[in-house]
Amino acid sequence: MPMRPGRARDAHSRPVESGPRTASDDFGLELLDVPAAVVCATCGRPDCAGCLVEEPTHPSGIVAIIPWERPGLTILTRLWATARVATLKPRSFFAVLPDGEIAPALAFAVVAELCAVLGLGVVFGGALALIFPELASATFYDPVLRELLLRGLAIGLPALALFMVSLHTLHGLTLDSSAKKAGSNRRGRGARFGLYACSWDLVTLPLGLLLLAVTDGLRTTIKAAPLSVNAPLYAAEAYVSGVHGLDKAATHWAARRALRMTALLLLCGILLASAVLALAVSR
Repeated sequence: MPMRPGRARDAHSRPVESGPRTASDDFGLELLDVPAAVVCATCGRPDCAGCLVEEPTHPSGIVAIIPWERPGLTILTRLWATARVATLKPRSFFAVLPDGEIAPALAFAVVAELCAVLGLGVVFGGALALIFPELASATFYDPVLRELLLRGLAIGLPALALFMVSLHTLHGLTLDSSAKKAGSNRRGRGARFGLYACSWDLVTLPLGLLLLAVTDGLRTTIKAAPLSVNAPLYAAEAYVSGVHGLDKAATHWAARRALRMTALLLLCGILLASAVLALAVSR
């Protein structure tokens, strides 16, 4: 029976980080509010989450507030602020991911993925129209083709968005499972991890990169482009280390095990869907 690496790390040790660390990874101020005195004003207990405070508080007294869950801002402002920070600063964001309700995170994931796939459809649809203008013209003027295209988009785009939400959620749940096998005895937040991880699709797909170029400049956009590949590992290691409190070896093992399991389940799903489609076409 293979040994499971790792043990729970000391509560005061720092989260594990993957890759070179930069000063921007300590952004903190966009996500954290740090009170001067770590006691509850009502009951006086240092470990109280705050009798009069509805925002989740860590035992250390650090209050982690996800922009999407902050009141008083517009939906688009909260959406982009959360997606931006979760993608550009995945270590810092997911290392202190607060506990909370699933419903707000699910709403964020659905909206983010719908925006991502709509943007992807617009970009690739425009590119195809430029490459094949005759096909675009025929689709525009032929009511049968136009209806077929609209019906396909109406079904395909939401289905793709929901598939991506499910895939990210599965990754988060396998992270918790892997952390438990590596020695964690803490309650996980894997579903919230996966749902907020949908940020990566919104920012790193073409429309998100275009918006990022407008709001943050070309240098930030170039930096963000490869994060669709790198962010999952960075975020997974930070989450396992910060939330589950595992040491470096256990964090490394759990994060990579979760990625392998998710990739394997994705492959099985694709093969199953292909088999079902081939069977349906052959009849």
